[in-house]
Amino acid sequence: MSTWLIGCGVPENPSTRSATEVGCAGCTVLKGGVVFDGTRAARATVVIEGDRVKQVVFGDAELGVEAGGGEVVDVSGKTVLPGLIDLHVHSLHVAGPYAYYDDDLHLEDHTKAMLRAGVTSYLDLGSSQHVIFEQRARINAGDVLAPQLFAAGPLLTPTGGHPCYHGSPPGDFCIFIDSPADVTEAFEALLPRAPDFVKIVLESGGAQRLPHLSQPSVAAIKEAAASAGVRVIAHIASAADIEMALDAGVTLFAHAPDEDPISPELAGRMAAAGAVVVPTLAMKDGLYRTVNGTLTELDDPALADDVPAGVIAALRDPSMLEELRTSRYRALVKAWREQGIANLITCYQAGVTIAAGSDAGNPGVFHGLSLRREIALLVEAGMPPIEALAAATRRAADVLGRPDLGRLERGTLADVLVVDGDPLADVRALERVSRVYKSGVLLDREALALPRKTSLAREPRTGAGPGETCLAASECAPAQSCSPAQLCAATCSAASDCAPGSACFFDGGSFTGGACIHGDGCDLFAQACDNGAACVFWGNGSTSCWYAGAGSDGQPCDASFACAPGSICDPSNTCRALCDPRGERGAPCPSGERCVDHTALAALPVGTCEPAGHR
Repeated sequence: MSTWLIGCGVPENPSTRSATEVGCAGCTVLKGGVVFDGTRAARATVVIEGDRVKQVVFGDAELGVEAGGGEVVDVSGKTVLPGLIDLHVHSLHVAGPYAYYDDDLHLEDHTKAMLRAGVTSYLDLGSSQHVIFEQRARINAGDVLAPQLFAAGPLLTPTGGHPCYHGSPPGDFCIFIDSPADVTEAFEALLPRAPDFVKIVLESGGAQRLPHLSQPSVAAIKEAAASAGVRVIAHIASAADIEMALDAGVTLFAHAPDEDPISPELAGRMAAAGAVVVPTLAMKDGLYRTVNGTLTELDDPALADDVPAGVIAALRDPSMLEELRTSRYRALVKAWREQGIANLITCYQAGVTIAAGSDAGNPGVFHGLSLRREIALLVEAGMPPIEALAAATRRAADVLGRPDLGRLERGTLADVLVVDGDPLADVRALERVSRVYKSGVLLDREALALPRKTSLAREPRTGAGPGETCLAASECAPAQSCSPAQLCAATCSAASDCAPGSACFFDGGSFTGGACIHGDGCDLFAQACDNGAACVFWGNGSTSCWYAGAGSDGQPCDASFACAPGSICDPSNTCRALCDPRGERGAPCPSGERCVDHTALAALPVGTCEPAGHR
């Protein structure tokens, strides 16, 4: 990795000093600045050798620094601190409005943005598992430049629960737990992927009631995870969720509850149990500012260096935000934000450990940039700046079980962030990034800006075969394309190129053409897919259970072109009820509509109900 994206043209002017003034031959010495080592802050010199911190010497002089030559960098007027750690990221979510759909993976874009911001490690808490575990494997093998990645993979939630309200096809974003009996099978499927954490979802949905994991199920999950040596983190929304988790021995929490207050008594119980809360105030704040039109980052041209242009455009598009900007939803978001901040304060005052995570990927919560916002919000809520910085460094590393991260001391990984100014006096100094070292290598932040289109891969990957995970179209073997599910499949330009029972799908990010995707053979008229998913036809005799939307006959499709079970999205983005042109199955079309036969397209006896005069 030392040959990739090494910084050039940086404002400091490194120079070589005599052997008596620097750490060692081949070392990098950062001198003249203030150092926050994860616990304290004072003037100090940091010596990097290879991928490790060799020495941190506090004091104005370099007394005790080993002699032997090296590169000396004057960081006067700057602060040196450990690389930041974000404990709540969704790597594949794009931070656009909920109505925004983008068929580009954007994984590399998000990775670049985090590196540019000085986020050198992160925990992904919910992504398509075959994609995120493949990315982790490539990072660990040194094949791609990226922050250290820890991943939970899929979420364990009840059928119909948050966030998989209408199923999880193609099946690897959620694992459904409806009773303790489901836990063994779930872990048999999950553990071969070696998740770093197991994430459970405890959320009743507030006003819109949702299924909720039962206490016996939570206890069974905790027991299975403990046997496997994996920690459990609980997504929670209410004080009752915390109590249930504590009863089962779960002490790590994603989010500060936003539905109701945490009592001082419950906060005291959490502190006594050694609980850790990752508040994700940036998520509530980002959504709040999005719905109120105060996401001022959108006015900064430099945002395009870190956020895809389509996402920025969508956040500026009133039509994309229409559903979020109703007076009712604005009031809800305001209440969630205020309650989350209040509960953070209660927990902090009770002595509960606070660690930092942004929930990047949600509307207005940008990868990398949002962790700075999280730290600033912790300070605004009343945490001392040094504690807020510790939440995003040392304490976050403790959650990951990695004492070699989040600290600047002898032997720790040389993930180092240098910023102009003093974030302990003004937390906004974190926005003024001067240098980022990943495992001792100085990164060229300018080369990582999105318009530069620099690849993070050491070598291009090619030759992946059918069913293998692909993170880019170019990775698949000849005659194979990377499907929208990020799996290599036979290339096609029309349904006739695919075997019967599989359809030709086109991904806007692919230059190799469409990909033949096999259906699961669900029944269009029985609509018996699990968890309320919709059975739809794709063509060429292919049917498959897929995400369901809310719209039915004549109503608009949702952002991902989904409709309620029994309807399908037509080319005009309108949901049309399915019908049998033979009149043998299913309900007849409503009065004033006729069944338009699509048998030739679908290669199945099926049609859609359309107004009599519609063409």
